[in-house]
Amino acid sequence: MKNIVFLLEEKDGIARVREPVNVGVPLPKNMAHTVENVSLTDGDEPLTVQFLPLAYWPDGSIRWLHVCFLISLEPNGRKDLVLAQRSPTPPHSAEPVVTSETGGKVIPTSLGSIVLKRDDLAWGIRARNDDITPSSVILNDKNNIACLAKPDTDWEITHTGPVFVAAVLKGQWINQLSEPLARFECELRIFLETSLVQVELVTHNPSRARHPGGLWDLGDSGSLHFRELAIETTVSGTSPAKVIPQATDASPCAFNFADFNLYQDSSGGKNWRSRNHVDANGDVTTQFCGYRITNAGKLEHEGKRANPIVSIKHDSGQLELAVPHFWQNFPASLQKEGNIITVGLFPKDAKSAYELQGGERKTLRCLMSYQNNTSLSAMAYTPLVPIIAQECYERAEAFPWFKAKTKPGLLDQLIAQGLEGESDFFTKREIIDEFGWRNFGDIFADHETLYQAKNEEPFISHYNNQYDAIYGFARQFALTGERRWFELMDDLASHVADIDIYHTEEDRAEYNNGLFWHTDHYLDAHTATHRTFSKLNDTSSTPGQTGGGPAAEHCYTTGLLYHHYMTGSQASRDAVLQLANWIRISHEGQGGLLAQILAVKKHDLPKLKALLKGQQTSIHQYPFTRGTGNYINALLDASLLEPDGNWLKHAEDVISKTIHPLDNIDERNLLNVETGWSYLILMTSIARYLHIKMEFGDTDAHLVHAHEAFMHYTNWMLENERPFLSDPEQLEFPNDTWVAQDIRKAMLMFQAAELNPVNAQSFQKRGHQWLKEVFETLAKGEQKHYSRILIILMQNYGPHHTSPMDVAFKLSGDPSKAVSSKPPILTWGALTNRVFTRLLRGALTFRPSRERAWIEARLDRT
Repeated sequence: MKNIVFLLEEKDGIARVREPVNVGVPLPKNMAHTVENVSLTDGDEPLTVQFLPLAYWPDGSIRWLHVCFLISLEPNGRKDLVLAQRSPTPPHSAEPVVTSETGGKVIPTSLGSIVLKRDDLAWGIRARNDDITPSSVILNDKNNIACLAKPDTDWEITHTGPVFVAAVLKGQWINQLSEPLARFECELRIFLETSLVQVELVTHNPSRARHPGGLWDLGDSGSLHFRELAIETTVSGTSPAKVIPQATDASPCAFNFADFNLYQDSSGGKNWRSRNHVDANGDVTTQFCGYRITNAGKLEHEGKRANPIVSIKHDSGQLELAVPHFWQNFPASLQKEGNIITVGLFPKDAKSAYELQGGERKTLRCLMSYQNNTSLSAMAYTPLVPIIAQECYERAEAFPWFKAKTKPGLLDQLIAQGLEGESDFFTKREIIDEFGWRNFGDIFADHETLYQAKNEEPFISHYNNQYDAIYGFARQFALTGERRWFELMDDLASHVADIDIYHTEEDRAEYNNGLFWHTDHYLDAHTATHRTFSKLNDTSSTPGQTGGGPAAEHCYTTGLLYHHYMTGSQASRDAVLQLANWIRISHEGQGGLLAQILAVKKHDLPKLKALLKGQQTSIHQYPFTRGTGNYINALLDASLLEPDGNWLKHAEDVISKTIHPLDNIDERNLLNVETGWSYLILMTSIARYLHIKMEFGDTDAHLVHAHEAFMHYTNWMLENERPFLSDPEQLEFPNDTWVAQDIRKAMLMFQAAELNPVNAQSFQKRGHQWLKEVFETLAKGEQKHYSRILIILMQNYGPHHTSPMDVAFKLSGDPSKAVSSKPPILTWGALTNRVFTRLLRGALTFRPSRERAWIEARLDRT
């Protein structure tokens, strides 16, 4: 078994001292069944490491492994670390013993002990002389009145090991009227060797938005308003603080203040007053460019973008503070007044109260070091990103259709525009100032400016992960080892998990926990922020529609799955399962009689009318669109996280009720581009299903059905499909996005060649032909740098590097696996059974309270 090697490289000229490093490592089948089967070494020296399995192969061996360790590196130094297979050994005995006492849970560290205060959102470091430096979280409502943190239970220890202990506290904020204001979830990750504490705080408005008329603007009655959210630490004595506003500079300036306030009000960029930063009244909320340091109201220093470190030596020890993405998530502040140090995650210095929309949340982080033995600025602002060799990803089958060390081609050159072009993804952020706590991480949808006048201010338009940019970034990082791809992936995944998903249980079932659309095509987002639609637009890019909400046509989970694999993010894992459940409910309903009657009206009544007219109609229950494709794909992603959760079985049921090897494809009207194009996304999801099944060695009747149906349609494509722009008159907006969409057809040809070696040459020839047309057209055009085009190319990368493999023998010769020879036509009996099943389910799940809630969720109330 070959070892897995990954590179750690220091590129910022900063000495790394016992810096925590996290990495998700893909393992080949049968390499390790338990974490005792692997070790991590730096040369011949074994490292203290903490392992956590994230996914398993069907044989029970680990497929993805999260690895956490501490490392030191010289400036501009590098190390090759080796993850190797070893004989099972007894578990480490170095894990800490977490104890309980009257005041709370106690976690021993190298400096002293971290005490988690019982029944309170508070903790402290207890030095060996028993002096405690306490910290607590405060939230003030919109009137600046303090709220009470009410935990659901006590602190829960979620991870223990030789590197860190993690503790989580969940609960709600209660205002002065004893009413719940918001939810909170706080995780403390305590690194035992250094006494470093990473604080991650989630603030969540679980209420639904009222969205009258399907419009989602700020000022909605379901919004939460508050004035401040901060972490306060009380130090002993009145020692001055050392403040370094630009800790990432080669020669940073330092200031010493008894008291100070370092406040970042805006991004400090050229467009810091962008309309991206408006409140419910449409007023821009940023007050000045960048950050300022004041003392008793007196300006001491100012600058553009702070990456600050604050350190203070006090009577009981030392405290250092840093806030990752400090300026990017503005407003933010670090303040000292007397002996209280305040980390303003949502500081009170902002122009007005903060509005957290219904179902919206925000995760913010802070690093607290209680002794000067780490490179805090480096780990906060330029953390190390391990680079795993391409061959390791290929050997572990980490990504489908992944080939290592392929010669970069024209597709790679086009995708490289995302990092190296004049309008790369980082430059795009500056155009509309895609920064601030609600915006940071999302992608400016610059393609929406295509039809604007050149001198017109660009639309505020947000991409919201359409076509799964997260996945594209993840795959490019694995392919190239370029850490900027990792940065884009990580930033966007965090944004999507917080802002783009509608985190509520109180709205319509088909909206709850769903993913919002990208903001409206060729229109400004206005006060709808990252939601569609806005009351300030009297029309919509969707004909006949001026309102709506999360919808199954916009559900992208695979990137979040890989973000979880590659970082260990629990939020991304939860988001995959959350979205999979949402899209299942969107298609199947949640239960209840009224919901099932509506389903009969929408889906079955049209088929009943067709039968009454003597027309033949398809038996398929699901539309042949990207919505169904996204549904299948989300179910597949959930099945990889929860193999025993019946997700795969449900995906197979959806496939069987969507596509058949004997379908009359001409009746699908797929060549009507505006209505039919998205079937390509559905076909791609079926190709992925086939890949997963064969990867797992599961060649049952479901696989046979899907394979034969897939080949039926790809053979039709081979004879009938053509580039979208070959007939531009049929398109409302005939632009180069349609050229990029043609890559889906090409990749399906390569996938068909892989699955049908007999006709592989024809499929490959057509695939290469279409790819060449895509590349040549985009390369000479002026739209190749647009977000949507680049992301479509990244999402569909890979199958062109594969070669046909002989899988046909696995799919034939078993009569029990034969596909029905009858055309898939709906009969009266089948329709009657379908309607009866829906109504029976509705009757069995009937509850007066559920029916009342179903009605109320559909009433527009302000």
